[in-house]
Amino acid sequence: PGLIAFYPRVLAFAAKPPAESALRAVADWRHEDGACVTLLAASAKSRSLVALFTPDKIKNPEKGLYLSPRYIVAKDMKAVAEGREPMVRTSAGNLVDWAYVFDRNRDGRADYLCYLVGPLPVEPDSFPADFPRGSDPLAGPQLEFMLDHQRYIFTHAADENFDGAVDALVVPVLDSDRPWVKEFAVVLAPGGGTPDSAWTFRDAITDSAGSLPRVRGGFLRHRVAGKDVSITASNFERWSDILARVNATAEVKKSRFSTAP
Repeated sequence: PGLIAFYPRVLAFAAKPPAESALRAVADWRHEDGACVTLLAASAKSRSLVALFTPDKIKNPEKGLYLSPRYIVAKDMKAVAEGREPMVRTSAGNLVDWAYVFDRNRDGRADYLCYLVGPLPVEPDSFPADFPRGSDPLAGPQLEFMLDHQRYIFTHAADENFDGAVDALVVPVLDSDRPWVKEFAVVLAPGGGTPDSAWTFRDAITDSAGSLPRVRGGFLRHRVAGKDVSITASNFERWSDILARVNATAEVKKSRFSTAP
C-alpha cells in the first residue's frame, strides 16, 4: 500500500503499541561515522519493528525505550509554586531517537519509517477563552487541558517507488503562537529530489485543509522561535540516509522487517 493508505494504519498502531517488555534486540550495527543502529522485534515475532539510533551500543534498550509517553510529577514543589516548572510533564524516556520500520512490498528492505518527534499537544478546534498564547507555564485547568491533548507525534517517511530514496513525508506543522501542533502536512518529492507538491490536514490524510506556502526549493513548513522552517530536497536526503542505515543494519545482520502494523 502507498503512503495514503498505510499512514492511518501506522497511526492507529502507534497509538496502541506493544509493551516495551515484549521488545528484544535482534541486530545492531555501527555506522562508519560511529553511530549505532539497533533493530528490535516484538518477542513473539522475529521481524524487526523498531529501529533505535544511538551514539553507542546500548544494553537492554527496551528498558529505556517508551513506546508511549509517561507522565512525570514534579519533585520541586517550590519551583511549581513559583511557576518555573509544571506540576506534571510528559516524558519519552531516555532513548528518544527511534522509529517504527516497515517493509510494505515484502522485498526484504524497509521502505517506511514512523519516526518519533516527541510528546506534543495537538490543537483542538477551539481553546478555552483564558488559555494563554506563547510558552508561558501552565497550571491547574490549563495544564490539564494541555495534557489531555498531548500525544506522541511522529514524522512519517516513505519510499513510494521502492528505490531506496524517501520521496514522501508526513510532518507536524506547529502553531506560530504556541508550541502546539496546528496540523500535519504531506510533502511529495518524486525521486527524493525537490519537493513539488504539498497539502495539509488535521484528521484524515485524504481531507485536505489547505497547502503549504511555496518557497525557493520547496515549501515553508512553519515558523518557530521567529525563524522560518522549510522543507527542501535536503530533508528528503536526510531521511533517505536514515532509511539506508536501517537497511544496511538489516543486510549485515540478515534481519527482516515487519510488513504491516
